[in-house]
Amino acid sequence: MSKILEKLALHRLQPHVMSTGNFSEFQSAYRAGHSTETALLKVVNDVVTSTCDRLSTVLLSLDISAAFDTIDHNIFLDRISSDIGICGSALGWLQSFVTGRYQYVAIGAQKSLQTICAYGVTG
Repeated sequence: MSKILEKLALHRLQPHVMSTGNFSEFQSAYRAGHSTETALLKVVNDVVTSTCDRLSTVLLSLDISAAFDTIDHNIFLDRISSDIGICGSALGWLQSFVTGRYQYVAIGAQKSLQTICAYGVTG
């Protein structure tokens, strides 16, 4: 059920987000015809082109796969409202998804105390 809701939300939100100008032309995730493979091909092509032009090339690669785990929920909600223009029930739906969640650590039968998640989203 969660995958169906995710696809539905993506189908409804993606055209809006792409129309705001806040979506990089090099963004590969969640775009038809774009993938990690096309992103890698772009990087390799740029490096090869620079090498052929006898230019020095430096490649810095960062793994930001867990970046969403560091975003403060209030800042996230403010930015998608002010910068992307998501409001009303769509904003309320996203707010309900990221707020009021708790997490704990379990090892075997032992569990830590629950704490509210102010950053990221627990599954």
